[in-house]
Amino acid sequence: MPHWPSKTVATRLIRYVKSVHVAYNPYLANPSNPRHSRGAKEFYVRLQSKRVTDSNPKLKLSCDVHNRLADGEGAKIDISFADGTEMNLENFEGKVNDLEDELYQRASEIEYLMEVEGKSLD
Repeated sequence: MPHWPSKTVATRLIRYVKSVHVAYNPYLANPSNPRHSRGAKEFYVRLQSKRVTDSNPKLKLSCDVHNRLADGEGAKIDISFADGTEMNLENFEGKVNDLEDELYQRASEIEYLMEVEGKSLD
């Protein structure tokens, strides 16, 4: 069972995210999971919340909503972190809570490594 951080911790960890690009096709229904783009869309919407934008005003958000039905392209999420690493999810069909758990886990690792190295975001 994933462990989600508290709102206070999540607000602190989102500062380690530089940019997020979400691309999805709301019309494409994957037979095995008809809600496949819902997680990507909800993730993007959550990142637009006041709490997130207040804690990380430098966060660059972008979204590409497309209807490319012929290629069967699923949801794609690209996340860049403050340390230069990236998380790229192709054909993402998961739930938003699972994605957030991965995001906060990676941000927590970056926070720890920066603290050990004596670096800060400022």
